[in-house]
Amino acid sequence: MHRLRSLITTPDRFPWLWLLLSAIFTLLATGRWTVALLAWLPAVFSLRFLRGRPTRSGFLLLFLTGWAVISIAWYGLLAAPAPVFIVTMAINAFIGALPFLIDRLLTPRLARAGRTPFYATLIFPLAATAIEFLSLSANPMGSFGAQAYSQYGLLPLMQLVSLTGLWGLTFLISWFASVVNWAWEQGFAWQPIRRGVLVYALLLLAVLGYGSVRLLAAPQPDQRTPVAAFTAVELRFAELMPLLDSDPAAFRATTTANHQRYLDQTRAQAQAGARIILWPEGAGVGLAEDVEALTAAAQELARQEGIYLAAPLFKLFPGGGRTPENRLLLIDPSGAIVLDHVKYGGNMFEGSLKGDGVLQMVDTPYGRLAGVICWDADFPAIVRQVGQAGAGLLLIPANDWREIDPLHGQMAVFRAIENGVSILRQADKGLSLAADPYGRVLAASSHFADSDWLLTATVAGQSAPTLYARIGDAFAWLCVFGFAALGLWAVIAGRRDRR
Repeated sequence: MHRLRSLITTPDRFPWLWLLLSAIFTLLATGRWTVALLAWLPAVFSLRFLRGRPTRSGFLLLFLTGWAVISIAWYGLLAAPAPVFIVTMAINAFIGALPFLIDRLLTPRLARAGRTPFYATLIFPLAATAIEFLSLSANPMGSFGAQAYSQYGLLPLMQLVSLTGLWGLTFLISWFASVVNWAWEQGFAWQPIRRGVLVYALLLLAVLGYGSVRLLAAPQPDQRTPVAAFTAVELRFAELMPLLDSDPAAFRATTTANHQRYLDQTRAQAQAGARIILWPEGAGVGLAEDVEALTAAAQELARQEGIYLAAPLFKLFPGGGRTPENRLLLIDPSGAIVLDHVKYGGNMFEGSLKGDGVLQMVDTPYGRLAGVICWDADFPAIVRQVGQAGAGLLLIPANDWREIDPLHGQMAVFRAIENGVSILRQADKGLSLAADPYGRVLAASSHFADSDWLLTATVAGQSAPTLYARIGDAFAWLCVFGFAALGLWAVIAGRRDRR
């Protein structure tokens, strides 16, 4: 047993095994094959590998391996040309490897008498959280790739984002890796590691306890509203858009026929009892005059049936004189347009008019409603306006593709928990769902597994106030400043020891 422990705990004994395990578990921690519990393991072995190798060559190998692995895990999930995809993955791999390099450079500087103090385990999680927060906050693609999304399905753990946003889960997962390596380097001998292990274990138990209590203590809503969301016809942009130039008459015939299908099915769902109805992104695509006709017809339909109708429109202007507009209109039972939202996420990729990111709220008998479009929901700091305003239901029309299903729909559930808001998401070619303010899925429909593309549910319009909605990314900024302070101390301590 002693010999086995010695073999395992010698840092450079099995470097290639640690790198291989890091690669395997990274493949299962991000992208299309995510397994929530296994997502805690890649950083354990990445830290182990780099700590036992020369810094430069070790970092280069870790970066190249990460680049290859995430390129496999994310292939097809990003709708980008191959050169753009390759460069994007390289940038992401480099950013992802930086916390490991920082740990390799700074953590040894805090060692005393050959032993690393427990507080040094904070270097890696603080760096990982700070770098992820800063990089994703400046990313035009939003929060794609955040570690927290790997924990979808673990509801008690997911409740942490109601306090800290995504970044609390990043910190928790990263600190786990650092604590395991700290214990590993001491041969997992219980006496010297027991206090540190207990500190982390108590934190993890507190997080799980908070999440469990939040779920169990969630009040029953006073009122539930029947809602419906559906895709009447699959929108195939690659086939439709060429008609705009080659055969405008065929383009108009196709889009106006699609519009009528949405109107007909809306009437059917309203008569079946739905009070709020949502179409998917792109449902109202067409030339400006045809979209205006659809808008007028939708207003009249909402008035006749006494419903709230959320109608996404994609308005095209002949001759290219104006930028296409991707909008979400909310029409009330009087036929009035009470919300007019312009998409702000992903416009540089879609070539559409960019919205101002100011979210609108509408008070209704069913609660306060808000709406965003697809990619918009991937920007937590902007969607936080929903929680600040106490909205009860967030409407999210979306248009996805097979490779990103169900990941993109699952990401939206984190916005529900962060802001204490129910969500209704209807996705053409993706995962449609209704979820409550605690992330519990009330109903779901898969575009690729179900044939009718219809989602019905009863949704509460009451908000569940959260700390994150009030303080925003305060925890992330605490990690930024905490890393700066601890990193500076590590540099000073290292210089002092060399004197």
